Amino acid sequence: MSEKFLTFDCYGTLLNEEPTYAAVAAAAQRIGVDPQVARQRFIAYQSNRDNMHPYLDYAVLTRNNLIHLDYQFGLRHQFERAYVDVLIAHRSLPPFPEVIPTLETLRQRGYHLIMMSNSSWDIIPANVAALTVPFDVWTAEDVHAYKPDLHFFKTIEREYGLTPQNHWHIAQGYGSDIVPANQLKWPSIWVNRAQDAPSAAARPTQMVTTLDQALAYLP
Repeated sequence: MSEKFLTFDCYGTLLNEEPTYAAVAAAAQRIGVDPQVARQRFIAYQSNRDNMHPYLDYAVLTRNNLIHLDYQFGLRHQFERAYVDVLIAHRSLPPFPEVIPTLETLRQRGYHLIMMSNSSWDIIPANVAALTVPFDVWTAEDVHAYKPDLHFFKTIEREYGLTPQNHWHIAQGYGSDIVPANQLKWPSIWVNRAQDAPSAAARPTQMVTTLDQALAYLP
């Protein structure tokens, strides 16, 4: 029997990023600025791929984000002082409730699990440990590119010999994962936890709202 592969996004798909954003909001509360605005601006900066080129380490990206928050609120070194707290929170993200049982089932069904994460070598080991299930792990630091850069996807495709017959890509990130997967004709499952409407940019092969619902498509 030929090997079958599943590639996964990590943050938002397997692990809940809420503690990272809560750490930013807590820093805003201490500083005395609007926590919700700070949280939204942090997420927007971290999602903007223009802030990641040329490649820079995820920890540097996060620190730059906090410095940028200081600039936006007219502050000096206030959010930046929360840098360590935010990174600790990010290393300690919990899995969504259904994730570990679902991953265990997929392993039992014979799938080779591969993680493709916009993360770095100093952060991802703690994130993977929280999942308790064996993964091959690839980060942006390994390939010096952040998703949705196709270089990341093509590297994994070549490494494992992925084809539409032996592989599915599973991710919460629409722009970062589903759009490039569509460009490469990778079969995809969008874990649409927020139940957003897909844009015209790409259509996932299947859409679910929790990871365990993907089991119906992965015998």
